[in-house]
Amino acid sequence: MVNAVRNGPFWRDSIIFITFDEHGGFYDHAKPPRAPQTGALNPDGINPGQCEDLSNPPASEQPGGGAECALNPISTTDTSVKDAEQLCPALAADPTGPYPAACANFNQLGVRVPFIVVSPFSKPHYVSHTVGDHTSLLALIEERFLNAGGQRLHLTLRDQYANTLEDMFDFDLSPSLNTSVGQAAPPINDCTPLP
Repeated sequence: MVNAVRNGPFWRDSIIFITFDEHGGFYDHAKPPRAPQTGALNPDGINPGQCEDLSNPPASEQPGGGAECALNPISTTDTSVKDAEQLCPALAADPTGPYPAACANFNQLGVRVPFIVVSPFSKPHYVSHTVGDHTSLLALIEERFLNAGGQRLHLTLRDQYANTLEDMFDFDLSPSLNTSVGQAAPPINDCTPLP
C-alpha cells in the first residue's frame, strides 16, 4: 500500500499514518504521561459514567442523563455507568452527584503505541519525542485544513488539547519527496496455512 501511494499521482500531497493499538503495553518501560489538558481531570467536564450529551435536552445535559446512562429512559443499556462503577465503586453511592475525587478520570494517557509516518514531508531519520495521543491525528488535520485566521477549529476539547504532531514534518521543503520506499522482504518462515 505504501508503494502504491509512493508511486501514485498524489504522493507529493500525501501522509500515510501507520499505527495500531493491540499490543497491551506490557513491554513498555515508560510511565504513561498525564493528558495535556491544563490540569483538568477531563477535557470536556464529563466524568466517567456521568455521560452528558444532546440526545434529549435538557435532561441529557445533566450528569447521567445522556445516551447509555442509567437515568436515560430511552436507553436500553446502562453500560457507561456500570463500567464506571466497576472501576470506582464509590461512584455507585451517587452516580449523578459530585464525582468522587479518588476515582480514575480522563487525565491520564495510556501506554505508548507504534506510530510511523510516511510522507514527502517527513523529516528524514527523525524520531519524535513529543507526547501525542490518538486525537493528535485529528489535531493535525484541524491545524492544516481547519485553521481559520490562526484559530484552529476542533471537534471536541480532547483534540483541541492534543499535540498536532507537526514536529515530524517539514511542509516547506518536502525533504522526503524523492526518497524511495523498498519492498518488504518475504518472511523467513512461510506461515501460510496449508489447504
